Amino acid sequence: MHPWLRVTAQWILLSLALVGAGLGTCVGDHIPPSIFQFQNVVPHPPPPGAGGGWKVAQATILLSRLSPHFPAAASCDIEVGVPEKNGKGWVPDEFAQAAAARAANEAARLVLRERLPTALACKQFREQMERVLTDKATGPIPGANVSGFIEVGVPRRTFQ
Repeated sequence: MHPWLRVTAQWILLSLALVGAGLGTCVGDHIPPSIFQFQNVVPHPPPPGAGGGWKVAQATILLSRLSPHFPAAASCDIEVGVPEKNGKGWVPDEFAQAAAARAANEAARLVLRERLPTALACKQFREQMERVLTDKATGPIPGANVSGFIEVGVPRRTFQ
């Protein structure tokens, strides 16, 4: 068997094994916005225009590096919290979903390039994702927070 065929076959088998195991989102192509289903956990109080309100989305994301020399996978629990309203105005769920997906995709590319041990990959992924979401110059959602699972009772999503 040619070396490139062997590498391709290993990559395909590892991909199928990871997806078949149901470990979550395998970052290789993209994470869809629909994976981030925001649920209000602190209602926005009346009167209109007052600050407050918080919503979160929880997802399990599988960061995987498919390589014949150093394959690795880390299953990361991600909780994205965003304010209902911030200095830029209201934060609609659809906007938060799209921003979270873009941040997750960018963070995954950065973290997977670093070839970190799996124990550090999730921590770094969360930090990078929060940095992308809240960057002063380009961040779409000031006040957002990315952590491991904290809120109880929020539906957790996976993408297979």
